[in-house]
Amino acid sequence: MHVFITGGSKGIGQGMVVEFCKRGHSVSFTGTSEKSVNEGLKDITGNVAGFVADVRFKNQIETAMAQALEKYVAIDIWINNAGVSQDNLEVCDLSEEEIKKVVDINVSGMVIGTSVALTQLKKQGYGRVYNMEGLGSNNMKIAKTLVYGGSKRFLSYFSQGCNKELKEFPEIFVGTLQPGMVFTALLLDQMSDDGMKIARILGSKVEVVTPFLVKQMIKGKQTIKYLTFGKSMWRFMSSPFSKRNQEF
Repeated sequence: MHVFITGGSKGIGQGMVVEFCKRGHSVSFTGTSEKSVNEGLKDITGNVAGFVADVRFKNQIETAMAQALEKYVAIDIWINNAGVSQDNLEVCDLSEEEIKKVVDINVSGMVIGTSVALTQLKKQGYGRVYNMEGLGSNNMKIAKTLVYGGSKRFLSYFSQGCNKELKEFPEIFVGTLQPGMVFTALLLDQMSDDGMKIARILGSKVEVVTPFLVKQMIKGKQTIKYLTFGKSMWRFMSSPFSKRNQEF
């Protein structure tokens, strides 16, 4: 099986690259620069290739996909993982540049990536696209995260809606991945002290979450959630007796 992952040079994306390779699958991933791609390739064993692409630009994603197809012929799973957080500020204090960056990468990049992927999957007649959910996907609103949360809320709506357009392709679907709170730079860079109190309860390490996500994708699950409601409640109830994530 060949898996294509955007934003695979670090964080959850990198974790999924590693996990798919461990299971003997071929993996292509993108990074925003030669440096990030080379960093992402370090210490990985397996059939893996990295390509430079900025997900905000369709031609760059198409070029990366074409390069991957030259090597691996077809794509079985495409994962739109690339994303950014926002500055921990209220909407009125966010710069125009910051707002556009979050929307361009998290919304436009995900839509463009899905568009490029589905064009190829329809030619093949099979395959799956997964989009990476996050805070806001479930309609939760938290102050100073509204642009990021709004981008993830759109992602959920969009992913579900795509399947309305795939009725003639029973071997293709667009699914979602909900990893919960994962200790990556994306989470930690903008986390407030109050937020860290919650993260120490609900948060998980990349190497814990990604094996679960990969296993479920291999099984062909469409909606994949690591941090379920039941798991969240158990963590809150057991938190007074737990030393989980105290190093963060």
